[in-house]
Amino acid sequence: MSETFIIGIDFGQQRIGVAVSDSRKKIAFPLDVIHRENKSYGLNKLKRLLDDKDIDSFVVGVPYRENGELGAEGLEVLEYIKSLKEYFQVSVITWDERYTSMIAESAMLSDDVSRKGRRAVIDKIAAQIILQSYLDSLHSS
Repeated sequence: MSETFIIGIDFGQQRIGVAVSDSRKKIAFPLDVIHRENKSYGLNKLKRLLDDKDIDSFVVGVPYRENGELGAEGLEVLEYIKSLKEYFQVSVITWDERYTSMIAESAMLSDDVSRKGRRAVIDKIAAQIILQSYLDSLHSS
């Protein structure tokens, strides 16, 4: 039986942050950032990035508003999720991503990462936070 992995996704207007679980599905690791070109969903780039991994499922952060409703960005993420399901033929779990970018930014500020350095990695750190919170929920009971 091959090892399977869960992939975390932070879908943004310009970039898609990607994280991956360990094979035991307990720890999330930042993997990469995919730059969206022409507002494409970057599915081919994502496939190439994940070619060597047997994917169990995706966890995609959904940006709910404070009142719990979806705005335009949230609706775009739901469209992305439809495309992701069709392209990869695996399950996709939605996860509330409120505050993940702020948490990632705060962590990097406390580590004194430069503004340019933060911009380069914040999306994959946000994806790691999304995925880790999902993994934690699996093992909390």
